[in-house]
Amino acid sequence: MDTSEKYIRMCSLAKEIQKKWVFQSGDFVYNPAFEKVEVLLHLGNNSINYIWLPRQDQLQEICTAFFMQKLRISKSEAFLRFLEWYSGRLRYTFEHGLKNGNGFIDSGEELLLNRAMIMMHWKKWDGENWIKALEVPAPKPQQSSHGNYGIKV
Repeated sequence: MDTSEKYIRMCSLAKEIQKKWVFQSGDFVYNPAFEKVEVLLHLGNNSINYIWLPRQDQLQEICTAFFMQKLRISKSEAFLRFLEWYSGRLRYTFEHGLKNGNGFIDSGEELLLNRAMIMMHWKKWDGENWIKALEVPAPKPQQSSHGNYGIKV
């Protein structure tokens, strides 16, 4: 399990992933009050703003749920789609190296978090923060021969 300063920072700034945290006994968290990583067996003090450090299996569940929702498929079909997608990401990483932004990918958790953020939120890690991975220009309306941009009048 990655508990490096880098992974803690990546997780703390991945707000979209933090919002998906549903406590489970055994979760890894960073406790900013004591500046240390802890394994929570029970939630206890709700006043602490823990930073959830998702394990690979938890990131896998998030990705599988994403496939289920977006593709409207069963959990088993979504898991197969996840495996297909993730094996492609692993193959790409193997062929192109472990470079990620200005640094290198140091763990499986980091790789999966990075790929999940790209897939679900179009963000990538630049070594300091999550930034837009791709600018997608809005489609321009095409003027029809009637001059009404395809809008029925």
